[in-house]
Amino acid sequence: MLHGSKLIKEAFNESILSGRRANEATAFLIGDEYGILQATGEVWREQRRFSMRTLRDFGFGRASMEDMILEEAKELCDWLKKQNGALVELNDRFHLAVVNSLWRILTGERHEHDDKALLEILDNLER
Repeated sequence: MLHGSKLIKEAFNESILSGRRANEATAFLIGDEYGILQATGEVWREQRRFSMRTLRDFGFGRASMEDMILEEAKELCDWLKKQNGALVELNDRFHLAVVNSLWRILTGERHEHDDKALLEILDNLER
């Protein structure tokens, strides 16, 4: 157990403490040492480096990407306001916003949240 911000910061700068706890559920699905969620050590560093480089190529960290994500967030907020305080299932709406953001980053296309193509993508992901 670590106590105090100075000690915690010092500990997290040590590579020996940068590993991840084993996750049986994801290990069963994707293997023990693959993917950003499961990998540790050098494998994790390589995959993180690759992921960050690839995301930067798609605009990660640029204002244009932030604008796209903010547009999806605004759409979600507008939808929530229209619900007038009623109980709603947010998972599907969050998924719509996330998938639409990623779709727009990758393809440059944006779909309305009731678009059949977008809803089909989400349905396929669920299955």
